Amino acid sequence: MPVKWVQDQMDKVKHHGSRRANTDEENKLLDEAKERFENARERKVDFEGTPLNRKWRRYDQIYRNKQWQENVPDDRSTPVLNFTFSLIHSVLNRLTENRPEVLLKPKRSEKDQELADMLMGILQHLWYTNRVQEEKLEEMILPALKYGTSILKTIWDPDMFDDLGDVKYTVVHPANFYPDPRAYDVQSMDFCFVRTPKNIEYFQRRWPEKGPYVIPDEDWKEDEALEGRDHVSPEKSATLTEYWFKDKHGNVCVMYYAGHVVLQILGGEYDELLPGEPVYRHNRFPFSRLVDYPAEKEFWGIGEIEMIELLQKLINSYEAQIIDNTRLMANAQWVVNKVESGLNEEDGWMFDNRPGSVIWTQNDGVRREPGTPIPNHVTNHVHELIQWIEQILGIHDVMQGRRPEGVRAASAIIALQEAASVRIRQKSKHLGATIRDMSEQAMHLVLEYYEEPRTIRIGGGTMPTTTDVREALFGRMMEMADEAGMTPEIVDRAIEEERLPAEPEAPPAREELREGVEPIVMEEVAFPPFDVEVHVGPSVPYSQALLYEQAKEFYQLGIIDRKAVLEVTQFPNKEEILARMEAMEGAVAGAEGGDAEAPGVSPAGRTGPPPAAGGEAIGEMV
Repeated sequence: MPVKWVQDQMDKVKHHGSRRANTDEENKLLDEAKERFENARERKVDFEGTPLNRKWRRYDQIYRNKQWQENVPDDRSTPVLNFTFSLIHSVLNRLTENRPEVLLKPKRSEKDQELADMLMGILQHLWYTNRVQEEKLEEMILPALKYGTSILKTIWDPDMFDDLGDVKYTVVHPANFYPDPRAYDVQSMDFCFVRTPKNIEYFQRRWPEKGPYVIPDEDWKEDEALEGRDHVSPEKSATLTEYWFKDKHGNVCVMYYAGHVVLQILGGEYDELLPGEPVYRHNRFPFSRLVDYPAEKEFWGIGEIEMIELLQKLINSYEAQIIDNTRLMANAQWVVNKVESGLNEEDGWMFDNRPGSVIWTQNDGVRREPGTPIPNHVTNHVHELIQWIEQILGIHDVMQGRRPEGVRAASAIIALQEAASVRIRQKSKHLGATIRDMSEQAMHLVLEYYEEPRTIRIGGGTMPTTTDVREALFGRMMEMADEAGMTPEIVDRAIEEERLPAEPEAPPAREELREGVEPIVMEEVAFPPFDVEVHVGPSVPYSQALLYEQAKEFYQLGIIDRKAVLEVTQFPNKEEILARMEAMEGAVAGAEGGDAEAPGVSPAGRTGPPPAAGGEAIGEMV
């Protein structure tokens, strides 16, 4: 401990110039952050005390076919039968080929259904604009399969959507993430760190006032611990550290720093613009965790490579032994009598066993000598390897499209196929929980920051749609304020803060009323709560075919409608198809003199009057 204290003091003296750019409060918070980071880095180990970043580097080498890490003599074979790669990607393809379905349902009132439908469409829009299905989903699942854990970050990016800002999904590699050592999941953390290398120009561009104080370093090499990622670049780089923590009031805050320069602090008592407020209104750490196999009382999960590392090395060693034995012993051996043949060791070149060799003699004419067949243990070993591959991948004959021997019934084949997908279904549950968490965070960010109408394409349609989240949200929150009896209090505060006139000569206009009370309503009234459900559909062709047949039969029996059939089959542009069919039916009904809609029923099938607009609620309030 004294040695550590001396090193810290020397480090402060060395970087005294950089620390002068910070305030005393920033330096105090910086010292706390560095102490916590050292603790988090030292505790980022497995149950045997091995640093996880070092362990994950070894796993990455195994994944990339570099599996002979010990020294091997030059005359020995080093084959690699990379079942690890095949296993990971067979599971990865199953998890990413189908798009998960995210549903939002009102938690307390049916009046929130309109807003829920709007938010579901926006979540689909975010899934598309962030390229989740094409890129992010695989980028998130692959580290979980390799190392056991993956981290997804859901934040508000003010530069997206033509500088209006939008929700951004970012995958954080587990090597760059340092959680609270006492936490078992994300929301039980008191703090965490994210470290990434950035060019010096990045700091100067984003933080022009403090960026010039940043000094290049190589601390990022520990975080970029994968194969080939820790090479020193000719460009000057420094380590950007995000320190997410909770202040004494429980508000989530974030501090950006590089070395000893505090670049920015957002949220809580340290925020200069909005003191006392968390970074985001939901007041949660903006991270979601995906684990492959959960470990009891551990933040980090267990991956596929950890389970099969020893077996993979054993298979490689066994195959090397077979190859060496075949190379040295499988060829026919020559027995030469030096007395009768008149040959000696100097004539050994005549006995080269290369294929197609010709041995010249003085008799016997021309004849072909048969070679020695490959020993039976070699072919038997090949069949054993095939069985091992099927066991490791968890994909047996029925999963490969081959009918199992003795089984002919389609239902029996489906049952066998389902039983062989147990591990896939378990991983699908973990993936669904992660998508649910990130969708909840994205939903809150949309409610908080979508302040203006936006024209976006949602629901798989071909035409863009204009949606106004703030209008719908404000109207619903005014209704909630009326129901809770908060209207007089909101009006009094608006008058006290001079947002509304105390004694107006004429009733205020709708826009004036809304402008006066909206900030207070958004601050005092909670967002409408929603339940988020995520359905990760089957990824096996047999399961899909069975589900499609059931949907068709249920539709024919009148149990489900056509919309449910299209949702089950995940048919492209299903919303547009349904809209066209409804329009055609409406036209036919109108031509026959009928009414397209029943009295009191909205086009969406909801009964009762439409939700009150924000202006009407304000008028009733005043």
